[in-house]
Amino acid sequence: MNPVQSNDYLHIANSLQKQGLSYDQISLQLREQGAPDNLLLEIIQQLKTLQITRKRNTGFACCGIGVALLIIGCMLTILLYGSGGDIKLAMYGLTTIGVIFTLKGLADIMGW
Repeated sequence: MNPVQSNDYLHIANSLQKQGLSYDQISLQLREQGAPDNLLLEIIQQLKTLQITRKRNTGFACCGIGVALLIIGCMLTILLYGSGGDIKLAMYGLTTIGVIFTLKGLADIMGW
């Protein structure tokens, strides 16, 4: 199989996946366009790999945001406590949001 055709089929499959089609529907569409069966399995595997990579990148970003919020919340709590201010928003609000972002990011990294 010509690598140019293989990349064309992969590009078509990627656009079909972005439209929300399942892997079975993508296989059927590619088979209708003349893709050989041995290439279909390879393309579906590459699509799954791309999807996992995107999800992991999103997970790392969410973890970074979550950890940053936790650190900011901790620092604000320490500063507000030292100055006698109200620490409830910094302590509970930023900590809760930071934990949620961190857990969502960890779930994406793990592939759940």
